[in-house]
Amino acid sequence: MKLFLASEAKHPLSVEKLKDFVGGFEGKTIGYIPTAANAQGYGSWKDGGSWSLVQTLGATVSLVVLEECSTDQVYEKLSGKNIIWFAGGQCGYLMYWIRRRALDKRIRELLGSGSIYVGSSAGSMVASPSLGVVDWYYGEEEAGASIIPSLNLVDFDIYPHYEDHLLGYVKENYKGNKLYLLKNGEEILVDGDNITVVGEERILSMK
Repeated sequence: MKLFLASEAKHPLSVEKLKDFVGGFEGKTIGYIPTAANAQGYGSWKDGGSWSLVQTLGATVSLVVLEECSTDQVYEKLSGKNIIWFAGGQCGYLMYWIRRRALDKRIRELLGSGSIYVGSSAGSMVASPSLGVVDWYYGEEEAGASIIPSLNLVDFDIYPHYEDHLLGYVKENYKGNKLYLLKNGEEILVDGDNITVVGEERILSMK
């Protein structure tokens, strides 16, 4: 199972590293899921951001708006894609629709068949063991999001868009076991049991 968990996947540094991770974009297929951004204004992702970027990479892109597809359609659209790209926005909203479309029950099957998971911000956070960080994420708190089960694809949490002045706040609020603090332009590469932080490694461990 391969995952590319970025603070901001559209960041120029991250795009270059993603290109290397997936073996180039030419000839690849991407299933692009913008649903997390719909919580911040339905359809707001259409104007710029990673949606505009992903269409310039040279891959064949399929748009998968979870709110507008049936459960079967979501699976059919994502099946066989080289890359499944979860864009940023609000985690709780994204995870609600992932569960409503039963994607949480099929994602391991899709990744086990060779698809690479690409997460950006919220798309990275939902891969964690829980959405606990989301309840208190600085400036964008989603109270109650943690009651929604996450995808639990990795055994660590992620704090994207990290800035150094937030360290005290994060330490005060984090109650999990292991948290990676990622600045924009940084990401975590997961390839089976191998985990690599690309950028400065900042980890809060409660064990």
